[in-house]
Amino acid sequence: MTTYIVTCPSCGTGNRIPAQMEGKHGWCGSCHAPLPPMYHKPQQLSGGSFDSFIGDYHGPVLAEFWAPW
Repeated sequence: MTTYIVTCPSCGTGNRIPAQMEGKHGWCGSCHAPLPPMYHKPQQLSGGSFDSFIGDYHGPVLAEFWAPW
């Protein structure tokens, strides 16, 4: 099973998260604070979903913009 390490923003503990939990909030195993959702695949967003995704996601974001012109 593929797992990823998500660092707790409250206590700094590394938490092992299974890949199938992508995009879901979790809880730190040490201090029980909420963990940010983990994404390991690119997320395709639209003009309507971009602002809400950025507002709710507190991790690093790499954005690529494309236009047909």
